[in-house]
Amino acid sequence: RHLRDIRFPVVMLYRTPPIGIDIPYVVIENQKGAFEITKLLIQCGRRRIAFLSGPEGNEDSHWRHIGYKEALFKHELVYDESLIGKGGFTEECAYKQTKKWLDVELDFDAVFAGADDAALGVLVALRERKLRIPEDVSVVGFDDIPLARHLTPPLTTVRAPIEEAGRETVRKLVQLITGQTVESKTVLPVEVIRRGSCRVT
Repeated sequence: RHLRDIRFPVVMLYRTPPIGIDIPYVVIENQKGAFEITKLLIQCGRRRIAFLSGPEGNEDSHWRHIGYKEALFKHELVYDESLIGKGGFTEECAYKQTKKWLDVELDFDAVFAGADDAALGVLVALRERKLRIPEDVSVVGFDDIPLARHLTPPLTTVRAPIEEAGRETVRKLVQLITGQTVESKTVLPVEVIRRGSCRVT
C-alpha cells in the first residue's frame, strides 16, 4: 500500500494485490492446471488421490487446492481431509508427509504434489517402501522443472510458463516506469504434460 501511495512502480508476480489496491499482476492458470491434472489421475483409474499443498498462505497453492477439489466433485469423488498434507513445495517436506501417510497405512493410490520439487520427495518415500510407480501409486506434479522428464519414471506434471511470466512482469514494469497504460491483469495458460508416472491402466 505504501509503495502504491508514493507512486513507486510495482508489478506483482504469482500473486494478486490486496483488495482495493490497483497494482498490475501476472499469474498462471493454477486452478485450471490443477483441475486438469487431477482429472487425468481420475482417467487413469485413481480414486484415492492425495494432495500436497504448498507453504501456508501461498496463493499458487490455494488455487491448486481449489482446482483439485473441483475435479473430485466434478467426478463425484469424496473430498477426504485425511488425504490433504503439507508438502511445502519442497522435497524434504513432501518426503516427510508421504512417510507419515505410509506409516499410518493411509489408503491412497495417487499423489498430486503441488510442485515438482515436492514430487521428488514423494517418489523417494514410495520407493523406500518398494511401491511401484505408477502401478501401485501414480504421482504428478506442477511446474515441469527440467529434471521432471529425466526421472524414472518421467514425471507427469503441469507445465507453467515461468520464463514468459518473468518477461511479462518486466514488460509491465517498464510500461509503468515510462508512463504507459498497463493492463492490470495477466493470466498465462498452463499445459498438462503426460509422462510415465501416470498411465491409463
